[in-house]
Amino acid sequence: MLVNYDDDVILLTCASGKQCSKLIPLLYNKWKQLRLAVNSAASEECLKAMYPNATVVRADMARIDDARRLLSGVTSILYIGPSIHSHETEIGYNMIDAARNEFEHGNLKHFVYSSVLHPQLRKLPNHDCKRYVEEYLIESGLNYTIIQPSHILDQFSVDKVLQSREPVLPVNFDPQVTFSFTALQDLAEAFACILEERGRHYLAQYTACSTRPTSYADIARMLGEQIGKSIEIKQEDYFTAANWFQNMFRAKNGDVPPATRDAIHRLLLYYNFYGIKGNPNVLAWLIKREPTTIKDFLHQRVSEFWASK
Repeated sequence: MLVNYDDDVILLTCASGKQCSKLIPLLYNKWKQLRLAVNSAASEECLKAMYPNATVVRADMARIDDARRLLSGVTSILYIGPSIHSHETEIGYNMIDAARNEFEHGNLKHFVYSSVLHPQLRKLPNHDCKRYVEEYLIESGLNYTIIQPSHILDQFSVDKVLQSREPVLPVNFDPQVTFSFTALQDLAEAFACILEERGRHYLAQYTACSTRPTSYADIARMLGEQIGKSIEIKQEDYFTAANWFQNMFRAKNGDVPPATRDAIHRLLLYYNFYGIKGNPNVLAWLIKREPTTIKDFLHQRVSEFWASK
C-alpha cells in the first residue's frame, strides 16, 4: 500500500518524549500533515516553536473524547503510551477504541504501537500492562504493527562522567548484570520505515534492540578506553535509585501514585537479578544497516562533548 506524503495525516503521541526526539526530524520535511500530541502546555509551546509547520495538539489520552479528537482524520498513528503510568493499560484501550472508530468511519489504515521488549515479563508491571494493550490491539481488527524497544542507550550520562575530575559512573543496577540497549536514532529509523512502508508491516511484531547484552561494567571500561582514563563505578543503594526514578514521575504536588512507586521498586529488583536481554538482528533488518554499537555511541558522545568545548 502506497503512502501519500501530501494527504496522509500521521499522528505521533507523547511527541515531546524521548522516543519522538529523533523521529520528528526524519518525518517533518517529508510528511505534509504531521500531528503531534502532547499532554502539557509547556510541551505544546516547545514543539510549536520547533516545528511550526506541524499541528501540535494538547490532549488527555485518558479521556475518550480527547482520544477521538486526536484520531479524527488520521491515516496512521504511532502510539507511544505514558511510561510507568498507573492507568497505562486503560489509556491504551482508549486509544485503540478511538482508532477502531476512525478505522470504521474515517480513513485510518495503520496503528503502530511502541511497546516494550518482552511484555510477557509479568513480574514487571510496566511490561505487563503493555502485554494487555498488545492483546487488545491484536484482537481489535486494526492493521497494527508492534515494535518493542529496550533500555534506551541515550539516557547514559556520558557528559556528566566527562565533566568529573575523577570520572565516576553512578549506576542504578548491579554493574555486572547485562542489558540489551536501544539507540534512539535506530528506533526512529525503524518507526519511519514502518510508517513509510505501511502495508508491508501489517500484523507484525518486532523486537528493537540495538546491542547484544552488555553490562554497565563493560560500558565503563569502553568509555574509559575512549577517554584514556579509568572510570570508577558507583552502584547507588536501592532506595536512592528508587527515588531517582520516582522523581521523573512525580506529580506537580510532589506525589508519586502508589502503582507507579510499586512498579519502580519491582523494576529495580528485577533488573538487579535478570537485566533485560535481546537480539539486534530484527532491528538491523528493519533499518537496513547494522544498529548502533555501544562503542560507536560512546565515540559519538565523547566527540560531541569535546567539540562543544
